[in-house]
Amino acid sequence: MKKILSVLLSTVLIFSLSIHVFAKTFSDFSSDHWAYEYVNTLVNDGTINGFEDGTFRPTGTVTRAEFVKMIGKGPSRRSVNYDDVPNSHWAYEYVMTSGLDAAFENMFCPSTPITRGEVAILLWERAGSPKSGMVPPVISNQSSKPDAASWVYANGIMTGDDYVNLRLSDTLTRAEASALIVRSRNVNSQTPKTNFYSNVDSKIFENTYNWLKVVDKPYSESGKLTKGEVAMAAARLLSDNTNPDYPGVSATISFDHPYAQAINMACRYWAGEENDNAVYADKNATVKDVILALTFAAIRTSHEYIPYNSKGEMYPEIQSASEQETVLLKTAYQNGVGFNSDGKINPDKEITMKEFACLLLEIDGMSGFYTGEIIGKNTHYEDYKINTSATSIPSNASSYIAILESVPKAVYEKPYLGMKALPANTYGVTEAFSKVFRTMFTQWYESCKSKGMEITISICPVLSVETDTGFTFRTKITVVEKGANTKLSDIIKCADASAASKSLVNGESFWLDIDTGRALTDVIFNLDDMYVRQLVG
Repeated sequence: MKKILSVLLSTVLIFSLSIHVFAKTFSDFSSDHWAYEYVNTLVNDGTINGFEDGTFRPTGTVTRAEFVKMIGKGPSRRSVNYDDVPNSHWAYEYVMTSGLDAAFENMFCPSTPITRGEVAILLWERAGSPKSGMVPPVISNQSSKPDAASWVYANGIMTGDDYVNLRLSDTLTRAEASALIVRSRNVNSQTPKTNFYSNVDSKIFENTYNWLKVVDKPYSESGKLTKGEVAMAAARLLSDNTNPDYPGVSATISFDHPYAQAINMACRYWAGEENDNAVYADKNATVKDVILALTFAAIRTSHEYIPYNSKGEMYPEIQSASEQETVLLKTAYQNGVGFNSDGKINPDKEITMKEFACLLLEIDGMSGFYTGEIIGKNTHYEDYKINTSATSIPSNASSYIAILESVPKAVYEKPYLGMKALPANTYGVTEAFSKVFRTMFTQWYESCKSKGMEITISICPVLSVETDTGFTFRTKITVVEKGANTKLSDIIKCADASAASKSLVNGESFWLDIDTGRALTDVIFNLDDMYVRQLVG
């Protein structure tokens, strides 16, 4: 009887405890909150708690120390203490076993808000660093560890607000952190995969089509494209110009057709020379045609390494391909270019404009079709990807040939002074004479260096206009090292008083309008002529 009573009492205690845990309430967090079930799961298993005042603070920003406490101890321990996390720190054990990389040098920065990108990598590593199915490069390349971005996206752990922009540099709230942790724990072989094409807002595809401006037809989701139009799209991407000059490739005009030269290029590099004719040019393009053309343009224009394994796989639906086609198809497949997570593309299907725009967006994410240059201690070209976020598209977007993801909205919307032609109409000139303009900026960099200053200058022809005194480049400047009490007017002439008086601070980045001071009539612009027209921000 005592034994039975003991069992009954134990059962009642356990049941009461479970009811107490499940019924735990917070004064600022109710059952109708979107993250209620996620938070409840972590409260029930003891992973997280509220605060002493009875609140949960779901909108509170999570720090690096707080997140590693929320996720729990990891499987291995760091051997060397961080300089800023002593043994007495409340999160010491969690930090030391977290696996989260140092913020910089030997500093963990426990009170610094953790980013979504850091969370994605940590969740992926805690899961064993698994590989995922087909995830397009516009997603995977958002992270320094592409497999991490692919895994959190493919498994629906982190998809962003629009299924394109994961916002990896953003911080996150306690509610968001709870959701990500629970979702990552629940991933298994049966977890439904996120399909890119079917989830992305159609407006994003339309924006991509319009921003890159490589097809003459107006956008229509169900509209078709010809092989000639697709070949011309590749040629335009290759040249960064609507009137392509076919840099670095062979392309001649062998028949009478608006797209003859573009078709000749396509036939030389992937389509087969037997197709170099008008009949082929006017046929409707297939999915395979588009993947071949856009991947060719991406490889030829990229200043970054695009992963490729000659012994790796390509689309399983394609049983045979020429040697030239195989390289392009394997590159696309191995980088996740496609419509769905299963990798099926229906290669011989006539492509629609929506599907074309989808592939265009994905392959732009592979390398970025627009090119700029970073002038500084380590001068190099930089590939810029287009901006697809509907919330950060400037009101005057139609004035530009492209809206780039790395350029703030306000930079586009600030009016140019003395503008004679829209940036979209100036782009062809500034791109064609980019070497001339580059020389001018290089002279300025060397002048700053001779004064004991180290700066970097980011220039891109997309952000340039013809003005009443020459050409203006909207330029991003980063101050790496400067002398004491240095103002902008100490290193360049300034027509604007606020720009002239601007104090320079190490590590600061800001935007300027720099004018050539005279028209393009020679092979070089002189440093003495250039000046700051206005401070942009």
